Amino acid sequence: MTFLMSLRAGALAAAVAALALPAAAQDAGALTTTDEVRSEISKAMVAIAAYSEQERDQALAAARAALTLLDAEIERREAALRESWAEMSDAAREAARISLQDMRATRNRLSERYGALETGAGGAWDELKTGFSGAWSAFSEAWSAADEGEHVN
Repeated sequence: MTFLMSLRAGALAAAVAALALPAAAQDAGALTTTDEVRSEISKAMVAIAAYSEQERDQALAAARAALTLLDAEIERREAALRESWAEMSDAAREAARISLQDMRATRNRLSERYGALETGAGGAWDELKTGFSGAWSAFSEAWSAADEGEHVN
């Protein structure tokens, strides 16, 4: 196994291991922070961009693990919003609703790119990876905007 293959396998293992973290735990000490989740997902996305066509199955497994982790993070945010809804002003509710809507929309586009990556022809692998990477960048921007209380178009 080459160093690059070991690095990629490690990134995949990290992404899968991150799925086992208690993202929805009630104990604040056990709660995985958004920064930790984001770091793990970012590492997986960087690894996916480095996979060759011959390593397609590994790239798809890493992408699927990252998407599952993203879904868990969005669900965690939605649960937190539901818990604090009564204490929020109308403006804060609307801003939170729009931020989550942006995250869901960009997550859906990322999923569409994953589908293209999964079903695409082998000869178009580099182009498909570029599309997936671009969709991840868009999601990452929406995530940052949500953390900063902004709206992304």
